[in-house]
Amino acid sequence: MQISSTSSNGIYSNIDFRMTVSCPPETFDDTVPLKQIKKEISFVIERPERPGETSSHHGSKRSSVSHSSDEEYDDFPDDSVAIHNQKMSEHMENYQNLPMTSKTHNTVQFALDPEMSRKSAPEPHPETDRFGFFLVETASATPPLDPKILRRREKKWIQMLDNWRYFMDEKFELVKNRCRKGIPPSLRGRAWKYLSGATYQMEVSSNRFVFDYCVKQAGDPKWNDDIQKDLSRQFPEHEMFARVGKYGNNGKNDLFDLLKAWTVLHPEEGYCQGQAPIAAVLLMHMPVRDAFYCFVQICHKYLPGYYSSGLEAVQVDGDILVKLMKDKTKLTYRHFKANGVDPALYMIEWFMCVFCRTLPWPTVLRVWDMFLCEGVKILFKVALVLLKYGLGTPSQIKQFPDMPSIVTRLRSLPAEIVEEEFIVQKIGEITLNDTEMEKLHFGAMKTRQMRFD
Repeated sequence: MQISSTSSNGIYSNIDFRMTVSCPPETFDDTVPLKQIKKEISFVIERPERPGETSSHHGSKRSSVSHSSDEEYDDFPDDSVAIHNQKMSEHMENYQNLPMTSKTHNTVQFALDPEMSRKSAPEPHPETDRFGFFLVETASATPPLDPKILRRREKKWIQMLDNWRYFMDEKFELVKNRCRKGIPPSLRGRAWKYLSGATYQMEVSSNRFVFDYCVKQAGDPKWNDDIQKDLSRQFPEHEMFARVGKYGNNGKNDLFDLLKAWTVLHPEEGYCQGQAPIAAVLLMHMPVRDAFYCFVQICHKYLPGYYSSGLEAVQVDGDILVKLMKDKTKLTYRHFKANGVDPALYMIEWFMCVFCRTLPWPTVLRVWDMFLCEGVKILFKVALVLLKYGLGTPSQIKQFPDMPSIVTRLRSLPAEIVEEEFIVQKIGEITLNDTEMEKLHFGAMKTRQMRFD
């Protein structure tokens, strides 16, 4: 994780590197010396730890790393925020010990007046579903999982997360199968951090100070303005980012801080509109600091170069998808080729947003569970399922004969083929081995280079 290098633009790296389950630790660039950061930053845990989450047992594959070097951070100067909070607590104690005056008494009596209480009572917040989206009368809610099954899966995941190194080294197939079944909602945020390698980066690696450094910087005004324009467009029907909701503007503020921190980390790339939905999904499941490290892992390891200028990495993956269509769903491939349907018309939003703008929300979460476990090939598999069952039969081809109707079809796919269990089942039936994907990636890169030479 580097402050001013272009290492994240990894479009020329082998595709198997993007499918690596355990991400290697990144190094902190010498542009910001560690001594300087130690001097400027004093990290204070400002939120209670979540169930099963500790700052010491990070569960990384590198859990054998010695923590003896962490002692040198124990003598950090007190954070100004902590000092301010302590002074405020002392003032509050002194205030509570003061005798109540007639003025304060009258004020309290006035506030407790029944009629005034009814007038000043805040309006109730809109009702939401279990995912945090405002309920719509016409929407058909997916029934939740049976509580007994859910509790059983939670126990298995807690055991697995507490012994993460062992399961990743010795029983990865079990981890993959459990991800395909769906991560329990109560543990999804924690599991995503472990799967992506973010837990190691934010708790053990020298990169654990990167967010604290970047979020304090002012950021480039150009990127800040672009981010501000996009804040209201991210899931306005979700309680975290809506105009009305119990979180107020806190969700949007966290989204701005995360994206601004990324632009400070990579000023040469800056901000891309496709990044905001990714960051928003992460913020729905974890605090902003945790979400930042997951976000960086996705941009660096899973989708390198996707958000760079020119979107060349996405175009390369579009070429790969076309070759996979030719092999896996021939009718769709021929129909698209005959009508000149370029993959950029549909797959850019699919891949850049990891389908969070395309699929129903329960399906989105299942896709993300598998994506963070198995890598970018999950995106290709989901795309192949949608293309094969949305436009892969003779009757469908006759029904959607030209480019406008094809694009319209892809933007409004039938509900039965985007249902979570259907998608997961069909993904399991598609075989994409790493060797095949690497050959396709090499061929796509070679073709693209020859095209521009």
